[in-house]
Amino acid sequence: MIDRGIVAMLSELTAERELDKEFVLEILKESIITAAKKQYGLDESLECEISEASGKITLYREKTVKKEVKDQSTEISLEEARRLKPTIALGATFKEEIPIEEFGRNAINIVKNTLIQKIKTNEKEMLYEKYKNKEGELVSGTVSRIYSTGAYVKIGDIEAFLPREEQIPEERLRRGNPIKALIKDITTSPKEGDEERIRIKGPIVYLSRIEPEFVLHLLEFETPEVLHSEVEIKGIARKAGTRTKVAVYSKNEKIDAVGSCVGHRGNRIQSIVRELSGERVDVIRWEKDKAKQAAEALSPVKVVESKMINEKKVLCIVPDDELTGAIGKVGENVSLAAELTGLNIEIRGRSEYRKEIENERRKKVTIDKLPISDYIKKLLKNAGYKNAQDIVAQTKEELMEIKGLGNRLVDKIYSAIHKTISRD
Repeated sequence: MIDRGIVAMLSELTAERELDKEFVLEILKESIITAAKKQYGLDESLECEISEASGKITLYREKTVKKEVKDQSTEISLEEARRLKPTIALGATFKEEIPIEEFGRNAINIVKNTLIQKIKTNEKEMLYEKYKNKEGELVSGTVSRIYSTGAYVKIGDIEAFLPREEQIPEERLRRGNPIKALIKDITTSPKEGDEERIRIKGPIVYLSRIEPEFVLHLLEFETPEVLHSEVEIKGIARKAGTRTKVAVYSKNEKIDAVGSCVGHRGNRIQSIVRELSGERVDVIRWEKDKAKQAAEALSPVKVVESKMINEKKVLCIVPDDELTGAIGKVGENVSLAAELTGLNIEIRGRSEYRKEIENERRKKVTIDKLPISDYIKKLLKNAGYKNAQDIVAQTKEELMEIKGLGNRLVDKIYSAIHKTISRD
């Protein structure tokens, strides 16, 4: 019997899909009306009532009681209406019951299919509403399927999509592996160009593991001080799969911002590195002073000296043997440091820098400033020399080629340059 069969299906769907019974009941009524219209070829508006207690289903159409009937589908005569309901008055609404006992198997299938389809549509809408405001959040799930175009991750009641281009370069995902990711976008259907590669019907939750914010949320997950705002993330720069730099700061002098993020024996940062498939993470102390901040950003290299050249450019001096490390493989360390600080960072080795400084100091020492005789000064000027740097740039032999200068006088010139530079 349709009554008992449909009501039983109602209870089953409600329990199976964890849906609100009232909601399913309303959808069921709509489905029965749809089936009735197809069964009997009716066009007019129908109404349906269902008794949960007895399982009785009543389907009817409303007609207006008229003295003279002009439209059989919407009107009923007073005489006919009173045969069924003696007290009814002219102009009242009469509910004419439509028998559904004769519903065939085809009609029942229409009810079932319509009901399921409407529920699926509603579930998709509910899922979209549930996740549309979660953009930018960190989620945990399990890799369920892997294809060349991307991987699918089971997250709670949905399967999200992690595109290949949003995966960490060189990482190897395996089915069944736990994984964390950032919700990058939520759409009701695949984005343009994704129609062929996405195998999900309904709302699409796009994930990412390459965004800088992904590392930020991992830090929040692993570091209570960050989650509770005791440690502030001042900046983050990332080259996914290779390296990330994070600047941290705490107003509380008793809290070591870097130490909080790194953890005891590096346990916190190592958990993050493992999640990032081995990507290096440098946690550095944020400094208000731009020059100091640039020096910190080049960590783990120890900067000997840093100074601002202009508002947007800083010069950092490093030990000669750490020059390569300061620049990094294919320039990654200095480029990430520049991104983190917003500065153009110029790096020099200590020896090279000292040499440049000496050269600049010698250029400022003109021939007239040297404590040598006017005779020697005249010889040097006539030979085209203007300052001490011009002199030391030449070999002793080249200086001795100047007519009037011998070995003894050249030594006097060198001694005079040394005394002058040392005095300055």
